[in-house]
Amino acid sequence: MKKIILLIAIIVNSIVANTILIKGEREKSNIDYMPSNDVKDTIEIPQNLTEFSKQAEYMSREEQLNYDREYNEKFFKPWNISSMGLSEGEKTWQFMYAKKQMYRIDGTKISKKWFKREIENSNFKAYESINRDAIIIKHSDLKLYPTDEEFYYNIHQTGEGFPFDYNQNSSVYINTPIFISHYSKDKKWVFVKTPFAFGWIKVENIAFVTPQFKEKFQTERFAITTTDNLKLIDDGIEISLIKLGTIFPMHVDTNEYFVALKDEKGYAYMKKVEPQDINILVKKPIKFNQFNIAYIGKQLIGEPYGWGGKLKTRDCSTFTRDFFAPFGIYLPRNSKQQAKSGDYLSLKGMSKEEKKETILTYGKPCRSLLVLPGHVTIYLGQKDGQPIIMHNYWGVRLKDGTKRVLGRSVITTTEIGKELPNVKEKSMLINTIKGLVNF
Repeated sequence: MKKIILLIAIIVNSIVANTILIKGEREKSNIDYMPSNDVKDTIEIPQNLTEFSKQAEYMSREEQLNYDREYNEKFFKPWNISSMGLSEGEKTWQFMYAKKQMYRIDGTKISKKWFKREIENSNFKAYESINRDAIIIKHSDLKLYPTDEEFYYNIHQTGEGFPFDYNQNSSVYINTPIFISHYSKDKKWVFVKTPFAFGWIKVENIAFVTPQFKEKFQTERFAITTTDNLKLIDDGIEISLIKLGTIFPMHVDTNEYFVALKDEKGYAYMKKVEPQDINILVKKPIKFNQFNIAYIGKQLIGEPYGWGGKLKTRDCSTFTRDFFAPFGIYLPRNSKQQAKSGDYLSLKGMSKEEKKETILTYGKPCRSLLVLPGHVTIYLGQKDGQPIIMHNYWGVRLKDGTKRVLGRSVITTTEIGKELPNVKEKSMLINTIKGLVNF
């Protein structure tokens, strides 16, 4: 019944506005049925930011606008380059998986012939043969090889099966500027550079842009989605899922919002979008204040863990990127790069208690990162004298090498799972945290 009512609402609204943005839900998938165990922290610590947002210091408008200008420069960088700018090693680093034994989701081994075919289809003889600007026209997966096929390490080892698909590099949101190097041999994929990563995107998900389009799209004002899992509807048809942190250009005078769609010749054009609910799409940056911090956190807490944004979810670094984006703070793609994105304070060599004291003293609630090898978290403040963090977290390492899987974004201490009798002490977060990053 609800689906019928929603369909009627979409049809009625489409009469008024051909392209609308409505609240929705991410389509359920296997990622929603992964283990999602609790530990003491997730039970005893409120899983919302209300308490911690009160500890945050407001940013000045001037400070936010400075961050936001930098954000826009980095976001549009693919349209301001003339080549991919990758070394030989960078552009083909993914070929290393061909030298390893990889598996399909069902546990069968992937043959060397399969990798050989995918390397040939990557068509690097044609590298930089196109060198054209384009734009993403629907939520997309950025792949290491030009194929939707997945590959994994040992699927029977905790943390090496689903959802850790090593062909999944990242998700890329609609309206994202890209630079195209070349086509795959089968012409179904393009090798691209996004503002934060490079890899393969399906041809059907991109549109070429003209200088005139770029000039219109790069307005002086941009809006950003502050609600997760929206639906973009065009003439009654769902075009794309829209995640929190998606950018939309605004008309300078009328404040109308626009989205990039593709015409019959493969070129992008701008079409007006009308949000059907208040505060789902607002001018960027939003104020860094108690209400907004708690609101953005509410959208993200509890989402399943998805390696590289698999199945339209988030991993740890996508989680931090999207949390800060509405406030005008741009973060790179992975945790290693994010460690270099602000004022870095090394915690290396400190004892557990020294780290906690340093974090509590120098960390900025709700606007600092705690970084460690392969993971990144947001420092929220303190509770009962303990540093509290928010992160999209796969699981707690145990002594037998397995993990107690949480598989979602949670609010915890830095000693998550401390109460477990078989927790691996050396692998606890407080013992592996290497640095504090302040904005």
